[in-house]
Amino acid sequence: MSAGLDLEQQRKVYETAQDLIDQNDVEGYLKLKGSIESYPLTPYVDYRVFLKQLSEKSPQQVRAFIDEYKSFPFSRRISAPYLSHLYRQEAWPQIVEFQKVEPSGERYQCIFYVAQLQQGKRTAALKGAEHMWLRGKSIADECDPLFSAWEKAGKRTDQLILQRMLLAFDARNGSLINYLHKLPKTAQAKQQAKGMKALFDKPETVAEFAKRQPANDFNRQQAEYALKKLARKDVKLAQKAYQTVVSAQKFSPEATQSLADYIAFRLTRTQSPSLAKWRDAKTETSHDVPLIETRIRLSIQNGDWQGVQKWIAVLDKQQQKSLRWQYWLGRSELALGNEASGKQRLAKLVGQRNFYSVAAAEALGKPVVYSSSATKLDKKVVLPYQKSLDRVQELIKTDKIAAAKSEWRHLLSRVDSKEKAMLAAYAASKHWHHFTVVASIEAKMWDNIPIRFPIAHRWWFDFYAQKHNINPLTMMALARQESALDSEANSPVGARGLMQIMPKTAQYTARKYKLDYKGTRDLNNVSKNIEIGSHYLQGLMEDYDNNRIFALAAYNAGPGRVKTWRERTQGNVDAYAFIEAIPFKETRGYVQNILMFETYYRDLLGADGTFLNPNERSSKY
Repeated sequence: MSAGLDLEQQRKVYETAQDLIDQNDVEGYLKLKGSIESYPLTPYVDYRVFLKQLSEKSPQQVRAFIDEYKSFPFSRRISAPYLSHLYRQEAWPQIVEFQKVEPSGERYQCIFYVAQLQQGKRTAALKGAEHMWLRGKSIADECDPLFSAWEKAGKRTDQLILQRMLLAFDARNGSLINYLHKLPKTAQAKQQAKGMKALFDKPETVAEFAKRQPANDFNRQQAEYALKKLARKDVKLAQKAYQTVVSAQKFSPEATQSLADYIAFRLTRTQSPSLAKWRDAKTETSHDVPLIETRIRLSIQNGDWQGVQKWIAVLDKQQQKSLRWQYWLGRSELALGNEASGKQRLAKLVGQRNFYSVAAAEALGKPVVYSSSATKLDKKVVLPYQKSLDRVQELIKTDKIAAAKSEWRHLLSRVDSKEKAMLAAYAASKHWHHFTVVASIEAKMWDNIPIRFPIAHRWWFDFYAQKHNINPLTMMALARQESALDSEANSPVGARGLMQIMPKTAQYTARKYKLDYKGTRDLNNVSKNIEIGSHYLQGLMEDYDNNRIFALAAYNAGPGRVKTWRERTQGNVDAYAFIEAIPFKETRGYVQNILMFETYYRDLLGADGTFLNPNERSSKY
């Protein structure tokens, strides 16, 4: 640390430095920089200064800065603004000098190729233009000069226009098709483009199209995309047109099966005996794993144990060996009276760290056991990364959590598996709960239960669990699944905080239970998030008679969907079959994970309890 100032004093000077940069007072910052030269976060101020002076920097200076600070996450955030600046200045030589290879990001790729064009690298630029243009969506405006030069050079052929129309068809981009179909120059291409637009607009004409047009790759692609579009719109019409399309256009056996798979998947819930028969016939010859597994789950949902065996047999041998399907084969054998075979199969699954292993143990009345390991922190392994770790520590201390997460991810991206494991252990020693979880996942430390499942925020979980008569371990497991214990987590759809609560759910819950709730930002507060989440979960548990399976499924997918799924099973299946029959992969995995996570927390804390409670075991689903 800098001589004369302790850490707390350096923090204050650092905040002053940030304020000076906010005021564009770079000179003021440089005067006090010496007092925080060794403070871990000072390079973040230097980064801001560099960005402010970016317009004055040469390509060599920018590259040198990126190289000097490559251990910092902000080193990845300099090229884009620099390229944007050079583009605005039309500094083509500097762009070519700075950017030697195609950058990531469509806008910057356009800038890259425009600069090559301006600097006389015409062949590479025009090749890049074709690469950029052949996409099923609109391209960044920065590519317009490139495309203009490419067109003037006679490179935008009718064949390429039709090719891009196919990409737009596949991408379901009607506005782009509408634009492109006006561009061809030859009479034949104009007719083809007009025909493709008509087929896109009215996919129900696909059978007539397939019979009328010559069988070739171009027409087969159109027919495939149109039939798929029709299947999404009216699966019965698609099934009716299917045979005509594949026969008239001479689809290969593989393409024929692939189209059948697409339609069959959309017939999963059909009530028509003839359509169900067609679906099953196509599924029997399929190699599409999601389709076959969906059909197995339909048999599980209906309690059709012979069907379970039949459809598992359609999977390839490796898929059949999975714990999931071995469990269901064992269950089917028990249900069909093959008790010895069923018990023997299930017994082989017991003792593994897996939902189906636990389910097998439950079916056999055996204790739940699983492999577990521990990792001892070796500080020598993480010593080379101490500066990064000091920055993480300081960012957390100063409540710069987003920046701390960025530092952590950047650090993990630069180390090997052994180092990731040691960083997970280091994070655990510091009680950086979310960072511990993230590193353990990156290091694939699947058997290291103590590292993977930190005991975080226990006081608050216990407090609200007792208040609402909920098992605190259920809430801890839910938070671990929802956010990986990240109180600052914000999902793409807007869910926030430890228990990933949607703002509308928070408002509803706060009104219902008369809670003090000031707004969305409250959801990133640990205690407030747990308070609202526990109230909401309590309501679900009450709605479902203390049944976690229904409550957790509703927490993830909504009560309306749970109602639909229960109507399908009609109280004819057990807990495990209901979970397996959940059609959403995310929700199915969500419920399974939380039940397992609660088991791990129960064992870590030496708490009493069983995998399923008596009510969950005896309930009809």
